[in-house]
Amino acid sequence: MTCAEFLERYTEFRDGLITAPRELRRFGRHLTHCAGCRRYDGAVRRGVLALQAAGTIEPSRDFRRRLDARLERERRAAGEVPASAGVAVALVIAAALAMLALEGVRRPEVARSPVLPPVPFPNPVVQTGVPFVSFQDPRASVFPGPQAPDGSALVEPASAGR
Repeated sequence: MTCAEFLERYTEFRDGLITAPRELRRFGRHLTHCAGCRRYDGAVRRGVLALQAAGTIEPSRDFRRRLDARLERERRAAGEVPASAGVAVALVIAAALAMLALEGVRRPEVARSPVLPPVPFPNPVVQTGVPFVSFQDPRASVFPGPQAPDGSALVEPASAGR
């Protein structure tokens, strides 16, 4: 087991959700051999024990009143827009209008590409395709007989019978 796998699945291991004996042995072996993961396990276990030992925290009697007052102040502060933000927005709008006015009046020069001379289109070729090429051993003899419709003939290899 790698440290990355240990850390990824540590919460399940610590909470007892991993019950397969093989997996538990893998976690145990890793804790035995890896000092860093052993320190991590110890720190988390001490933290959990400290949280479990702490009693229930009771807020003070006026906590709710102070919380509501604080939330109301925050809502009002969020609703108010600072004056500097209004000035910044006005400047951005003014700059955008000025750029729009300048670009609307000025027409940029469009570059023209040179016209290429006309090129004659090649005449179509009938029956295009890969040409058929065969090579014949000059010592070979051609069998006499009828030729095939495609013009081929039977050839006797030079090594046969000589």
